[in-house]
Amino acid sequence: MSDNLITPEEIKTLRAGTKTITPEMVMEYMVERKVIPVNPIILKSGYYISMTIDMLKGRAVEHISISKISETTDPADAEIIAKAVIGECTIKGSMFNKNVIHFMKIVNGG
Repeated sequence: MSDNLITPEEIKTLRAGTKTITPEMVMEYMVERKVIPVNPIILKSGYYISMTIDMLKGRAVEHISISKISETTDPADAEIIAKAVIGECTIKGSMFNKNVIHFMKIVNGG
């Protein structure tokens, strides 16, 4: 199934909808006790994926979040999907939800 986890068209759609998150945005939302909304797209393979560019201390970081609703997210599938989108990256595991796997890649300033 690895060839069918994410299509080139889905990668284009994901990248076109990528949101940039700045430290100022994070502070603003923290003050309001809100979470920055990031809407995932649903892949034909059944995975949910979202992408942000996180601006951290002068660095731009591509951040991918992958999950599978009503099933446990397969870490191997998630890694294949993330690498198809951003290439070699670091897995950050689960941050808030154990079924959501995060991947990050520094793209500049590092």
